[in-house]
Amino acid sequence: MSKMKRFALNASVIAGVILGLAACDNELNTIGSDILGADQLNDRIKKQDFDVVAFNEVLGPVQTNNFGSMPLGSYTDPVYGRTDYSFVSQLDLPTSNPSFGIDPVLDSVVINLPYFSTATDFDGEATTYEVDSLYGTEAITLQIYRNNFLLNDFDINDVTSQAVYYSDLGQVIDAQKGALILDHSFYPDSREVIIQSVDEDGEESEIERLSPRLRVQLDRTYWQNVIIDAAGTTGLSSNNNFRNYFRGLYFKVSSITGQGHLSLIDIENATVDFYLKINVQDVSDLDNDGDTDEVNIIDTEFTLSFGGNNVSLFDNSLRDTALTTIIQGADDSSLGEERLYLKGGSGSLVLIDLFGPDLDMNGEADALTEIIANQWIINDASLTFYVDQSAVNAGSTEPERIIIYNYDDNAVLVDYIFDQAADKSGHLGVLERLDIDDGSSQGVKYRVRLTDHITSVLNGDIENVRLAVAVTRNVNSISTSKVKNPNIVDEILTGSAISHEGTILHGNLSSDADKRLKLEIYYSETTN
Repeated sequence: MSKMKRFALNASVIAGVILGLAACDNELNTIGSDILGADQLNDRIKKQDFDVVAFNEVLGPVQTNNFGSMPLGSYTDPVYGRTDYSFVSQLDLPTSNPSFGIDPVLDSVVINLPYFSTATDFDGEATTYEVDSLYGTEAITLQIYRNNFLLNDFDINDVTSQAVYYSDLGQVIDAQKGALILDHSFYPDSREVIIQSVDEDGEESEIERLSPRLRVQLDRTYWQNVIIDAAGTTGLSSNNNFRNYFRGLYFKVSSITGQGHLSLIDIENATVDFYLKINVQDVSDLDNDGDTDEVNIIDTEFTLSFGGNNVSLFDNSLRDTALTTIIQGADDSSLGEERLYLKGGSGSLVLIDLFGPDLDMNGEADALTEIIANQWIINDASLTFYVDQSAVNAGSTEPERIIIYNYDDNAVLVDYIFDQAADKSGHLGVLERLDIDDGSSQGVKYRVRLTDHITSVLNGDIENVRLAVAVTRNVNSISTSKVKNPNIVDEILTGSAISHEGTILHGNLSSDADKRLKLEIYYSETTN
């Protein structure tokens, strides 16, 4: 299917929509007296449900080299099974052609992988933290290898375009992995990390306090040979050369028990820290002893950052059969589906056509033609997605948010733009649960308001476009990620690409008539 791709709404379209909505407001004010019994306006607001056609679309591998954070771990979805999240990342030098002084001795090498965390208390000395976005309660095994696969900045077939890497790159990375650098089992610790030093007398002193992170010492001999002894060589002469000489680190995850945990790594602040003792000639006589030939031993640090390219790697090998059911096409998508399958990452999303069929074949849904002719004033319009509780009982693991957007150009709807709430909750309702005070209780429904979108369609400001609905980890993450093997869908929102959760919703053909997906419109009639 040929589609024009735009990320943002065209400025002229936005302006037209705003003017159209303003005109609608003015129209409501000016024709208020024409609504029979204006003082009884609430009695004249009517409700009508309209058919929609909603169908599933399986995605497959998605672009994952454009994430601002990096999933790491093993997550078992109650519906869709287990996914292991590994990643590969380049490292960057702090400066070109670094010098380590005379006869450098490497004391230690430490890898730092900070978690996203929130400070919850401070007692004047220690800070208490809570690790954000932590799912699961069991340890995982992490193996770190030297990466031997070259991650390019640009597409090798089109050097004018940025390189795109997908979630299924793991098999290629694993087949070319180099030396094993670390084999470590762990579960994230939410405690503050305290860095201490020990002086010549064995006395400890506190140097620094850090937010929660995975902080592990690495083998000194390996890094002495690979980095310190390579000083002055071409491999360390520039970052470009370094990225070819040392092609980064491959973080491979496996579950110990079949469960494990999943966390998000703050990759932009991750480091590999080198602690060295170097010999430096005191040419400036810094100790004022008159001897400029003496050599002093100085403690120093050298840091490699996780700059350049990084790619999140998904292994869905133990996924449940839910997506297989979709692939086999159990339903007739031309009429809609009984169940709607939403799964983040390389999972699936839902496509929706509003207002039902176009039986007279005039290019416009019959119901939409009727509404336009009636000149209704739209008071409220929404889609309510009911969780299929017979298929999903995931409690706290059910996704809190879904997002709806224009499928044709991957742009958010005008309701999203006009929603002033930071979390867009007026437009994109948070999952409603059986017990609103218990985040582990069963999910009931999501309500998505489309009032401004429907008004804009009726006013002729925008077309009645196909909509896409997806799970999202962050409703504010609305950039796009490519789909490797596009069938109908060739891009999704990045907030969906990085999401790990899934759910099953009632479709427009659900056997439970009360929970079928439909467009609900509250409207006021005008008099002629």
